[in-house]
Amino acid sequence: MTSADAPGTAARLELSSLESARQAAVEATRRPKWLSILFCVTIGVAFGFALLRSPWGWTVGITVFVLGCVVFLVLDARFKRRSGRLMNLGAGGAARFLAVYGAAFVIGQIGVPGGWQPWFSIAAGALIALMGYVYLRWDEDATAKRLAAGDFDPNDLMP
Repeated sequence: MTSADAPGTAARLELSSLESARQAAVEATRRPKWLSILFCVTIGVAFGFALLRSPWGWTVGITVFVLGCVVFLVLDARFKRRSGRLMNLGAGGAARFLAVYGAAFVIGQIGVPGGWQPWFSIAAGALIALMGYVYLRWDEDATAKRLAAGDFDPNDLMP
């Protein structure tokens, strides 16, 4: 190594340590996976009950949904590790959201023969929970990647 390479090497090492520190900070501030699982299971259970298409099924589904959202908001505030959000409304973020929302809409429109209940509702609720979890983690990964790379505009930040 020559003396001319030393400043360039030192700069690369410093940049590398800065990037690894930024990545570590992003990883430390991610939402816990168990919180995403809890939210998605709650939504899946509520969706499954609503698909029973009976007054008591809708009542239980709405109750589970409202109580689950309240519990999630409290837990999310309690375990929040990062303030603000980064909008992921690019082509990929919008496509992921529309895929999950569209699937829930289509599944909700399926007319189910009486003999298929409650199995259809259980399977549909499990599918919605799984799709929701994949969406949340995918969105969280995209956000983490953008934050770690510094690949965002200040206008993308939301409170």
